[in-house]
Amino acid sequence: MQLTGCRYVRAIKQSLNKVFQNKSSLNNILAEIIAQYSHKSLVRPGSYLLGNHFNFFIVKTMISPHWCEGFFCPPRIEYRSLGVGHFYTPNISNRSRIKRKRIFEPFAEPQVRIRDRKFLLESKLVNESLSYLPILFG
Repeated sequence: MQLTGCRYVRAIKQSLNKVFQNKSSLNNILAEIIAQYSHKSLVRPGSYLLGNHFNFFIVKTMISPHWCEGFFCPPRIEYRSLGVGHFYTPNISNRSRIKRKRIFEPFAEPQVRIRDRKFLLESKLVNESLSYLPILFG
């Protein structure tokens, strides 16, 4: 027997089959809906994770909710003349090679670790403008 689909959907479907004591096709549809909302990683291609000293990890592709490919970038300071101040943005010209990294806690507080450093997903407010173009990074 070959297993297909997401492992979270299969686990939820098995639980629904056990609770309702039937193997209805409705359980599969419900399992897909539940997994879509509860087991979806907050990290997307083009999002960046911020480390100490404003170092960045840019996500290029998502392999699974727990694994991604991306690259590390040093910070670059951009000054804005409108009185806003300065921003730390990724310096793409000095980026590292693409690396495959594990995402720890992908559904709560996603982070990528490299030795003793942690790169956390930078939380943005809903109406806050982004200081980069995600299409450019992803």
